[in-house]
Amino acid sequence: MRVKIDRTKCTGCLICEITCSLVHTGQVQREASAIRVKFGHLDHDLHQPVVCRQCKKMMCLKSEDKKTDEDLKQRFFWKSGNNRKNDCAFNALFACGEQLIHCDLCHGEPECIKSCPTGALSLSA
Repeated sequence: MRVKIDRTKCTGCLICEITCSLVHTGQVQREASAIRVKFGHLDHDLHQPVVCRQCKKMMCLKSEDKKTDEDLKQRFFWKSGNNRKNDCAFNALFACGEQLIHCDLCHGEPECIKSCPTGALSLSA
């Protein structure tokens, strides 16, 4: 499973970011969100939500010589170590203090999808 994004529907409202941080930390803290919205420039570019693509080969673990670590994949906060953040080809691991934020899909019920008012986010197999 992964979060599928329809850029044409994203308005840049940030409700997905706010919901993610609130669910996982109990606070509205966009820096502690596993989904980030990159804003388009002026009126000629679309907003782009960025979230972990749940890769099968999890390149973010390659610097640890691991293939796929199911336990780690299920965790929201990761220790910031080695080059994990840089190893993600999609720039979807975000730093928050000494930790990295990784989308854990809310254990199968992604809250960002439920809270998106425009339907820009959906779940795909």
